[in-house]
Amino acid sequence: MTTIVWLLIVAIMLIIEIFTMGLTTIWFSFGAVVAAVASAFSAPLWLQIVLFCVVSVGVMILVRPYAVKIQNKNQVKTNIDEYIGQQAVVIAEINNLTGTGKVRYRGIEWMARSTKDEIIPVEEVVTIESLSGVKLMVTKAKESDDEDNK
Repeated sequence: MTTIVWLLIVAIMLIIEIFTMGLTTIWFSFGAVVAAVASAFSAPLWLQIVLFCVVSVGVMILVRPYAVKIQNKNQVKTNIDEYIGQQAVVIAEINNLTGTGKVRYRGIEWMARSTKDEIIPVEEVVTIESLSGVKLMVTKAKESDDEDNK
């Protein structure tokens, strides 16, 4: 009877893993398989539970780093983080209220918004603070330089 319970746990964990695809419950499936085999050989319940816990944690610790590396293999790496702290030039007035503003950074035009809800005129030099979707979040370069000097 306990063998069936362990096999049900395997099935439930696999179904959850199929829907989440986050490598969260697959490890417990391995533990439950080992516990089911132990149950089939009439191992006591305490041993089945210990095997379930030890195998689940052991497989997770040993295999998860490699599985995550393989799973993330197809993710495209970008250099977007290097934009933070760089300077750009305003080419269309930045006004958060009207939802307008563009800057030129490395020869490419970007939509931009002010992080301080201020209007930033054309030709002003700004510092890129962050990215929000396809918009650069910027502040006036003079203000950020003044803050650095304090």
